[in-house]
Amino acid sequence: MEKQPKKIEKFDPNKVVRISQELYEVNACRWRMSTYGYRLLFALAQTVEYAEEDLFPELGFDKQVIFKYLGLENTERKYELLDKILNEVLQNSLHLPRVKKNGARIWMGYSWITSYRFSEDERFVNIRLNGDVKPFLISLKRYASIQPKYYLKLSTDYQNWFYPYLKNVVKLGKWTVAINDLKFALYLENTPTYDPKQNKNATEKFLDKVIGITISQKAKDENRLSKAQKRVQKPIAWDYTKDKSGKFTGTLAGITANTDINVTASVIKTGRCYTHIVFFLSEKTKCLSQQRLKELDSKQQADVDFGKKQRRNERKGEQTMKDLFSQVVPVPEINPAYETPPTAKARFYSEEEIKNGALTMGLDVKTFIQRMRIQIDQEGRYYRDY
Repeated sequence: MEKQPKKIEKFDPNKVVRISQELYEVNACRWRMSTYGYRLLFALAQTVEYAEEDLFPELGFDKQVIFKYLGLENTERKYELLDKILNEVLQNSLHLPRVKKNGARIWMGYSWITSYRFSEDERFVNIRLNGDVKPFLISLKRYASIQPKYYLKLSTDYQNWFYPYLKNVVKLGKWTVAINDLKFALYLENTPTYDPKQNKNATEKFLDKVIGITISQKAKDENRLSKAQKRVQKPIAWDYTKDKSGKFTGTLAGITANTDINVTASVIKTGRCYTHIVFFLSEKTKCLSQQRLKELDSKQQADVDFGKKQRRNERKGEQTMKDLFSQVVPVPEINPAYETPPTAKARFYSEEEIKNGALTMGLDVKTFIQRMRIQIDQEGRYYRDY
């Protein structure tokens, strides 16, 4: 008997979508779509349940649900536009160029879906996912959790690409990436506007149009001061770009204004050229889940465990573009049903804290973990029960 499609008759804007970090290894993975393409792909990822026997069944979306989710319910061209979006997801494959151990280059490509079908006189839109993309839609150890209530507010394809990428590393607080790697991942390395061989202002255009930042006065001052003092320049946050009315615009401003994370960026020079971007990241406290709040609390406990000096009432520097920060409505994150976090009394430790703790006690990392009775959960996080 032919299997019936898994029916999706409603959409949960709070349910977490899990996106593998492998999709954002910018020097080894390439994929890009329009805003609608990203939204549809994230919706497909949300429907995949880890506990299902058939991990990639044919999916049957209620037609009206998918029209509303994509914002097409009020247009007369909704069928034509849905066909265009589905075809985009079908055609825009995931590219994975690799280098083998013997030095030979290898190219791989995977389509996200293998087929789709819908009709004006039928209720469901049937879509079949490609089983080969399983590792990229479900990764129990390395993934970013994003929610539709945030990414549906993002209005450009760059915002939709960068949001999961930055959500992957938000807990680190700071993330540095080569500009050329970002161009490669976004298929922009040969675009005349962003190719230094074709445009002498290519990098500045990339920072302005793709990242959405322009050099700030503080960054200029630091540049002059570091040259005068003959020292390495400190990374100082640049400003968001603005439109003609003076309103913040661009990729990073859109992510900060509409999601659960804050992000600004600085740019590093190597010689006379800008070569790397440093993203400064923080989670909006009002949007944190109870589980994440416990993790942050456990970090403070880790400082006590490892004898790190506590700093109280430390004055923090003024936030750049602070009027955009913390605007998201505070709604607790809903974790996937199959995610089983450690006990609520667990204390979490970063890799840096583990290494520093081992160094302090004069032990190697493995011995330190055993002696401190530290465990590793399914997401690769270090924790200890109290």
